[in-house]
Amino acid sequence: MLFHQYVLNPSAERFAEFLLQTDHALVSRHAPYGSAGKLQWRPANAHPGHIPDQYFLRESARYLQQRTPGARLRIGPEEGNDTWIWIRGGPDQSWLGMPVSSMDFGGQGFMLMRLGIIALVTLLGAWLIVRQINRPLARLAAEAPRIGLGDSPDALGPIGGPLEVQRLTEAITSMANDLHRLHEERTLLLTGISHELRTPLSRLLLTLHLPDRNFLAQKSSMRIDVREMDETIDKFLALVRSGDQEKGISINVQEWLAKMTEIARERYGLLVHVERPVPDFSPHVLQCRPLALERVFRILFDNTKRYGGGILEIQFLACPTYLEIRLRDYGPGVSAAFLQALNQGNLPHQTGHGAGIGVRICHRIMALHNGSLHYEMATDDGLIAVLRFYSPPERHDSL
Repeated sequence: MLFHQYVLNPSAERFAEFLLQTDHALVSRHAPYGSAGKLQWRPANAHPGHIPDQYFLRESARYLQQRTPGARLRIGPEEGNDTWIWIRGGPDQSWLGMPVSSMDFGGQGFMLMRLGIIALVTLLGAWLIVRQINRPLARLAAEAPRIGLGDSPDALGPIGGPLEVQRLTEAITSMANDLHRLHEERTLLLTGISHELRTPLSRLLLTLHLPDRNFLAQKSSMRIDVREMDETIDKFLALVRSGDQEKGISINVQEWLAKMTEIARERYGLLVHVERPVPDFSPHVLQCRPLALERVFRILFDNTKRYGGGILEIQFLACPTYLEIRLRDYGPGVSAAFLQALNQGNLPHQTGHGAGIGVRICHRIMALHNGSLHYEMATDDGLIAVLRFYSPPERHDSL
């Protein structure tokens, strides 16, 4: 079938075109009419030869009729080593006979050989295509158990292969990265909770063993320990939730900063100064999740109270493609390695610095707001937290 479709049929079509052009050329040149010789003519109503029964000539006759209605092709009797082909270029034209040498238009053995070659080439091509697809799939299947064993997906080598396989690899890698991140966060939750709660629980346990007179004297300290444990649990729950279930609303950034400034002063006892280097009285609107974003500011306020000297400077910048809020404290600052860990959101535990849950919460909530959190050292001591929201700010006359 393939041999007929791609070899014999195109050849038969070209042969029919050649016969038709030859007939037209001889008719237009008024070739001599005769009943014998190299060329023979017969009247249009004659019936020379017979309908061809070979596949090649039969297809040539069919193409000839499709090209010119009324055109016909016949095969005449053999004379010696010659076979006569008769062609009529139209319903009213004479038959033209031409002697040709004996032709073998694809004998049975030769046809089987060609069909075998075509089948072999087809199977070879199909095998190469299947191998090209299955090989990267096999490599991907071999790499997949490493993910189940907890190996980092980033260590997977390039798989290659067709575009669909590459997309499948990217999807599996992305899923593996999410699972790896969830595994790390689960480990962080378990180790962080156990570490953060151990100290206040130990103090409570010691207090319970004190005599009744001393026990009552430690009542206020016990309240502080309970409040510290409650805050610790709240931080870990916030890390799991991160405000992704909260509905987003539009806020006026200037009014929002004024509210956060009051919270910093009243709740955290900070000395706050709001700086606006460029006068801009047009309100800027930001789409955000207010409770989640407020948690970011509260965490930064708490860090300023603990490590930043209790002094906070807030600066608001409105750029064409993003809004930026800078919070600077006046503490002793941090080392370069610790600053890098702050920016990566992977703060290691250090004495007096907790487990770094607050930093993770801030990074996740800012990513939820299509923003980023970046820390940098001030020129004259102190740490600057840069909150950048990349959504283009909207300006309105009123909110």
